[in-house]
Amino acid sequence: MIYELLIRIEQFNPSIGTYVSHTYNSKGAIVFTSTRKLKIRNAILNRQFKDPDLISEEELLQLASSN
Repeated sequence: MIYELLIRIEQFNPSIGTYVSHTYNSKGAIVFTSTRKLKIRNAILNRQFKDPDLISEEELLQLASSN
């Protein structure tokens, strides 16, 4: 699920880096890539799991530009 989401984000920001690891907290996941750390909310993770088409391009762009 996280790996697939990173592939989608990479379309908007090729420098997102490759997946290294992740951990969860009460708000979502913290994903570590080779170039940065991404915080992904539970709501987005749930949509990626249930119906990825429900994640808007705007949300993907926000994730692609986050640090």
